[in-house]
Amino acid sequence: MTEASRAVLREAAGQSLGWAVALVYLAIFLVAMGDLAIDAAMRTISGFAVTGWHELILRQRAPFQFEAVAVIEAPFLVWLVSPINLAIGAALGLLTGIQIALVRVARRCSAACGLSPATGVLAGLPGLLAGSACCAPILFVLLGLQVTTSVVTVMGLMIPAAFVLLAGGLLATLRVAAGRCAEAHA
Repeated sequence: MTEASRAVLREAAGQSLGWAVALVYLAIFLVAMGDLAIDAAMRTISGFAVTGWHELILRQRAPFQFEAVAVIEAPFLVWLVSPINLAIGAALGLLTGIQIALVRVARRCSAACGLSPATGVLAGLPGLLAGSACCAPILFVLLGLQVTTSVVTVMGLMIPAAFVLLAGGLLATLRVAAGRCAEAHA
């Protein structure tokens, strides 16, 4: 397993891909949570912290959604800064980014040992699907689609489920990538 993780760490392309995926995931997560709004309004760059922000940091507005403590406005976007939401999104984004970087390594090692490159890509599919678990139900609500009360109730479990599934998918992909790289180097 360490060979695959070292391959991700020493390759600039794998690192860049992992960080890019993590940042895109974080942006999508923040939009889905309602913390980042993109619109056509041309405004000046400004920001302010909410009075009593230190009391709001841990206040939940919904399960695994926390209150904003600051607002940053810029041309075409408004960001409601919530440190806990930002940390949750960054952690999920990093797990997804590492997953994609490992899929790249598994794909390359699969091709090197004569297997179909799709073998390495399919190894990462469960983790990628798990990454959408936290945002998909929130997107239903944002898009105004009718969802039953039971689905809304389950939404509070999606973020912890995404963490567990992404971590499990990451370990499975790491194991497959390690196996593929061991076969390629043998």
